[in-house]
Amino acid sequence: SLPMEVNEKILSVPGVKSVEVDLTFDPPWDEDKLSDEAKLELGLL
Repeated sequence: SLPMEVNEKILSVPGVKSVEVDLTFDPPWDEDKLSDEAKLELGLL
């Protein structure tokens, strides 16, 4: 799962002893959060 992968990557950083990944959906995601570059890649501009 995504949180587990993020947790593993962060723990692989030297000096990091613990991490807590908290996945949230607030505020809800929408296309307005995409950069112009991402919108171009997706054909939205």
